[in-house]
Amino acid sequence: MTTSTPPPPRIEPVQPGVTAPWAGLARTVFSFPVMCMFVLAAAVFRFSARAIAEPDIWWHMRNAAYLFQHHSIPRVDMYSFGAAGSPSLNHEWLSEIPFFLGFKAMGLQGLLAIYFTVLVLIYAGVYYRSLRAGANCKNATVTTLLAIFMGAVSTGPRMLLFGWLCMVALLLVLDYFQRTGKGLWLLPPLFVLWINLHGSWLFGLVVVAIIIASGLVEGEWGLVEARRWSPTQLKKLLLAFAASLAAPFANPLGYKLVLDPFEMLGRQQGITKYIEEWQPVDFNGKNGEVAMILIIALLAAALFSRRKWKLDEVLLTAFALWAALSHVRFLFFAGLIVAPILAPRLTLFPPYERELDKPWLNAGVIAAIVAWAIFTFPSAARLQQLVNEEYPTAALEFIQQQHINGRIFNPLLWGGYMEWYAPQLKPFVDTRDDIFIYNGALEDYLRATSMKRSFEILDKYNIDYAFIQPASSLAYLLGHSPAWHPIYTDKVAVLFERTGRSAAAANPARN
Repeated sequence: MTTSTPPPPRIEPVQPGVTAPWAGLARTVFSFPVMCMFVLAAAVFRFSARAIAEPDIWWHMRNAAYLFQHHSIPRVDMYSFGAAGSPSLNHEWLSEIPFFLGFKAMGLQGLLAIYFTVLVLIYAGVYYRSLRAGANCKNATVTTLLAIFMGAVSTGPRMLLFGWLCMVALLLVLDYFQRTGKGLWLLPPLFVLWINLHGSWLFGLVVVAIIIASGLVEGEWGLVEARRWSPTQLKKLLLAFAASLAAPFANPLGYKLVLDPFEMLGRQQGITKYIEEWQPVDFNGKNGEVAMILIIALLAAALFSRRKWKLDEVLLTAFALWAALSHVRFLFFAGLIVAPILAPRLTLFPPYERELDKPWLNAGVIAAIVAWAIFTFPSAARLQQLVNEEYPTAALEFIQQQHINGRIFNPLLWGGYMEWYAPQLKPFVDTRDDIFIYNGALEDYLRATSMKRSFEILDKYNIDYAFIQPASSLAYLLGHSPAWHPIYTDKVAVLFERTGRSAAAANPARN
C-alpha cells in the first residue's frame, strides 16, 4: 500500500485593493477629506484665541452664577444702577451654562475651549453639507474657509454660537429628509432647545418655511428648477412645521420669550442706531470685503457653472444675503447657508481620487496640526494678559482696596467685566443694550462720552466717580475741570472723583 504526499496548500495571491480591516479603517480615518477638516479646525483655532475679551461674556456668567446659586433666572436688572429694576428677559440662559462651567473648571482657558469646540462643530457641519451636496473636498474646504472668514465677526465666547450650531443641525435634518423622507421628528425638540439657547430660532422657522414653499411649485426657469413635494412629504413637513411653531413655548420664561424677537424687531431702529454689528455692511471695511468676495463668488457660480439651481437654494441664498448685508452680525449666518450651495459649483481643483490617497501622509499632517494646537494653546497667563489689555483689572483692584462704592460712570464695554469681577460695584451701563436703550440710559451715556451736555448728565445720575479710558474725550474734559480730579491712572483706565468730597463717604448707601 502506497501513500501519496498531499500537495502543499495553495496560497492565493493578494488581489490589488484587498487590505486588512485595520488598513481600510486607516484609509477612512486618515483620508484626505478628513485631513482637510483638521486644516479647517486649525483656521478656526487661529481666529479664536484673541477673541477671548468679549464684553458680553462677563454678565452672562454673572447670570449663570445667579442661576446656580438661586435656582431661578433673573428677570429684572440687579447689576447696574443705570437700569436698576428694569425688566430684563434672559433669552440666552441655557447658553450661559456651558461657558460658566468651562470658566469654573479651567478659567479663561475653559472659555476658549468651549467656544472653539462649538465653532469646530459648526464648520464641520458646513463642510459635511458641502461634501453631501456633491462638492470636491478641496472646493468644500475653500468655501468653508470663506464661511469661517465671514463668521469672524462673531468669533469669541458668544451665546450666538449655540444658535448657529442649532441652525447647522436644522439644515442637516432638512438635508436628510430631502434624501430619505425621514428625520423631521427631530425638529420640535431642536426648537425647544434652540429657544432656550438663543433668539436666532426665529431664523430657523424662516428656513423651514422657505424649504416648504419651494416645493409647492414645479418647473424650470433657465438655470432654476423646482420639484413639487409629494403629498406624503408635504404632510410630514406641515406637521413638523406646526409642531415647531408650538415648541418654542416650552421654556421657563413663558410666552414673553417667544415674543422677544418680535419685540426687538419692533424696536430695531433704536438698536441699529447705536450698535455696530446691527448696522449694514460697510464695503469699505474688512467685513465688506468678505461680503464682496461672497457676492462675486455667487455671481461667478451662477454664470459659469452648468449645475442647476434648486428653487430652495435661490430663496435661501437671497434671504441670507439680505440678512447679512442689512446687519453685519448675520454674515455668520450667510456663510452657513451659502458655503454648501456654492461648493459644488466651484471647479478650482481636480476631483479627489481615493485610490491615490496617502493615508500616512494625511496622518502626519493631522498629527502636526494637533501638536501645533496643543503647543500653542494659550496659557492662562497669556489669556489674562489679553483681557488686561482691554479691561481695567488693576484699576478695579484699586477701587476694591480703597472700598470705593459710590456711583460710577463707566464705559459701556467695561460694565459686564465690573459686574463679574467686582460684583459689589454697580456700573452705570453694560452691553445689555436693550434695557439701556429702552430706558434712555444708553442715549445719555453716548451724549456724555461725546462731550454733549456731559456735566449735566453726570449730575442727572448723581455720578460720584468717572471710570473711563485715559485717551477718551470725557477724560480730557474732566481732566480740565476743577470739579473733578484723578485719583488713579494707568494705561487702560483713569478714575476721576468729584472735587471737594469723598463720594464713597457722601453716598454710603447709593450703590
